Amino acid sequence: QQAARLGIGKFQHLGAWKVSTLGAHSPYNVACASGDIKDVDAYFGGVVEELHSRRSSSENIPQLWPLDKFRLELDEAWPSGAGLAREKKGKRRPFGGGLPRVMVGPTRWKKGLIHVDEMGPLSPSKGLFSANLYLQLPESSDAPKEGGLHVWPLGVRSRWDWYRNALLLSGLSSQDPEMQVRLGRALGEPKKLELDPGDLVMLCVQRPHAAVGFSSGTRVSLQCFVQHNGPDQRLLIDS
Repeated sequence: QQAARLGIGKFQHLGAWKVSTLGAHSPYNVACASGDIKDVDAYFGGVVEELHSRRSSSENIPQLWPLDKFRLELDEAWPSGAGLAREKKGKRRPFGGGLPRVMVGPTRWKKGLIHVDEMGPLSPSKGLFSANLYLQLPESSDAPKEGGLHVWPLGVRSRWDWYRNALLLSGLSSQDPEMQVRLGRALGEPKKLELDPGDLVMLCVQRPHAAVGFSSGTRVSLQCFVQHNGPDQRLLIDS
């Protein structure tokens, strides 16, 4: 139902390996990339519009958006609570609570693009995670035994280890096909996750991961990031 609300059918024309992020605002890193303060202001204005619009239906009946439900349950489960990240200065405006992502097959990478969303060694006191709520998945897979998501249990925990493997690890931010082959060989066998509509997957995005590709169909998910700044600190959500 939530996938249908997003009007997914109109994105079928996107074609091969196009990924679209939907919503009233762009991701924050995109808004900042231009260096124009107007784009940043537009982001924060869009955040409020996005949060409010997702809670209303065509019948003007308030309803709980899945990412809102996730935020509430995370706040209840984590001892120090959880909520939207905010600006550290100025108006202290809230960051986004997550955005829908749509991918239409055929995808460019058959086994997915191996990547990380943040470079750096792992630490028990801080880290960056993503929460992924799957609303719709392709009806069939080219490689059913591959699952829907691959995660490599790579545990680089010191800057020395990171620098020592910097040449290879730098490929985790690249879309170069040759580097993707090298990464696949060096990282070895990943953990393979089977996915179903309605599943929630949380993972540390400092670990290499890849969404498995598909030849036809549409994958729809909701995604946000969760900042972990220590066991006694509030979890901060942004997008």
